[in-house]
Amino acid sequence: MAEGRKRISPYLEWAVLTEFAYLPGEWFWVLLELGGPAEALARSVVRSGLDQFIRIPAVYQEAPPSLRGADLTCCMAIARREVLSAFVSGKVSRGDARQFAPLLSSINRIELGTPTTNLFEKTQPIEQPSLAASPSRRAIVAIIDDGLAFAHERFRFQDGRSRVKYFWNQDDHTNTGRPAGFGWGRELQENEINQFLASCTHTGLLDEDEFYRLAGQKLAARRAKHGTHVMDIACGLDPKHAVPEDPNLPYIIGVQLPKWVTEETSGAFLTPNVYAAISYVLSRADQISAAEGTGPIPVVINLSYGTIAGPHDGTSQLEAAIDQLIASRTAPLRVVLPAGNHYLARCHALVELSQASIPGQSPKRLRWRVQPDDKANSFMELWLPKQATEKSQPEIAIRITTPTNQRSPWIGANQNWQWRISGQLRFFAKYYIAVGERSQIFLAMAPTADLGMPSLTAPSGTWLIELKNKGVATTVDVWVQRGDTPFGYPLSGRQSRLEDENYVRFDLAGRLEQDDKGSSPVRRESTINALATGTRAIVVGAYLRSDKTVSEYSGAGGRATSDGTSPIRSPDVSAVGDESPVHRNLLAAGTRSGSVVTMNGTSVAAPQVTRLISELMIAQLACDRPDVQRIAKTGDTKAPGPGSPLAVRIGAGRLDRCGRPNRP
Repeated sequence: MAEGRKRISPYLEWAVLTEFAYLPGEWFWVLLELGGPAEALARSVVRSGLDQFIRIPAVYQEAPPSLRGADLTCCMAIARREVLSAFVSGKVSRGDARQFAPLLSSINRIELGTPTTNLFEKTQPIEQPSLAASPSRRAIVAIIDDGLAFAHERFRFQDGRSRVKYFWNQDDHTNTGRPAGFGWGRELQENEINQFLASCTHTGLLDEDEFYRLAGQKLAARRAKHGTHVMDIACGLDPKHAVPEDPNLPYIIGVQLPKWVTEETSGAFLTPNVYAAISYVLSRADQISAAEGTGPIPVVINLSYGTIAGPHDGTSQLEAAIDQLIASRTAPLRVVLPAGNHYLARCHALVELSQASIPGQSPKRLRWRVQPDDKANSFMELWLPKQATEKSQPEIAIRITTPTNQRSPWIGANQNWQWRISGQLRFFAKYYIAVGERSQIFLAMAPTADLGMPSLTAPSGTWLIELKNKGVATTVDVWVQRGDTPFGYPLSGRQSRLEDENYVRFDLAGRLEQDDKGSSPVRRESTINALATGTRAIVVGAYLRSDKTVSEYSGAGGRATSDGTSPIRSPDVSAVGDESPVHRNLLAAGTRSGSVVTMNGTSVAAPQVTRLISELMIAQLACDRPDVQRIAKTGDTKAPGPGSPLAVRIGAGRLDRCGRPNRP
């Protein structure tokens, strides 16, 4: 099982070692990456009776017709807590060993999600429709987000009917309207949505509160929700201009992620539900195509979510899965992601280590400031460069000193340190080394505040991380994982950060410094969303509409090397994230018709590009990454040139708030 341990997410190992103290539950969402087609494993689990340990939605037993099933090696599943513990420990009971053996051998990587009580039963694969050869002239805009107020007038036709073809609420626990092929949550199709709209309309006015009670959409109760704002920018329209059967209007599919997935502060546990949501969108897109008698409809998916820590080279599990889906679909599939909002968060460092044989070297030091009253775990990931052979593999050692002055030994390759208080694990460090891949050091910490009894906390304050080299000269990228509480949720997490006396935070005028200056290892570069470094997704930064300057929070790619390339990709383009330095944010829909709220960030810039792509799809124009870059560059009179430092922030150029190129 030694090989299997290298395939398991460190976040899963932390959960197992802490006996799931911070993720209480019996069943958990997981994202699996397999050594062969996902269809084969999904069928095997049903035939072998393993569904008492792990369950895979029936949709993965046969891929939708628009996808080449043999190319797909990822699937979402739910797994029992005992099974996950067995994956990590390698300890499988003798009675279960025969059943587990083929399952363990088929999994290349496993990533943990949040707990779930939505235990879908064994279901038959859905009957896949046959698609015609004639190309579709429509497009689908899919929004995967939180708090989708899909009854809002901006998502209705002028006659009051809904423009939404399908809506899947993954957070619904009523066992009503479970979507075929998935088996949990609640699906509302166009006809049912229109029935609810009609029954909740009184004297010509829609009672939206009544509608959401009937639809089971509890997460649209607040005045402002992230998902509604994003959805309006991506595909909202004044109903006066939304004519039924207008071929220039895209269809809409919405997926509401579970509350716990969004509320979990790190974002590291959202990948299984996001992958299931993408699978749902593609399945329903083919059903729409079959009903219209056309070939597969082009689809653009907006996913305005992000994390900070990760490899940042496109090899994370969700990034690889998204690239695989885009490549295997026979009609255009575009996935739009934000560049992230942590440019100034002090969550990235680049540590340069000289060759170990050079005498007189002192260990490099990083100070990790963890805040008090943080009710969420804190995480840090350290990544070393990829090397082809074991001989050229960089090797370092780290040492941890707690705020209360406890010190770990030096932790080397394939070693770990577990710091316990009263027998309970409060801090975990492990050095994962892999020949031919990038080595990783993972640090996990208990919350600094816990209202439970007994209290399972780690001390807040400054944790000292020391690094020394044991081999060839190398660099280490360090990322502190996201830890702030998402918009619209009770305060839970507080963002930890790196602190360094040489970090220049303000310029001479007292403004926030936008460039890396001085000798500090804490850097603003390479702060791009850790889910947005794949090769095929379209990534969007943010800028101020008033003066065209980049928004101060918008994440950046990596610095260029001597050959002009960067190991960490930059945003493709940028769109408006704020109106001006005075008028921050953008206006878009609140959760009730007629209401308007403000939000900012690359999350609201991304859906502008989603809207542009849907327009290009309907016009039968090219809409891949290079095409979007070309449109932005052509329309931006101040587009950065090749090799410009500005390009790592805004990409090829700026697009305006309507998703159309800038005009001089």
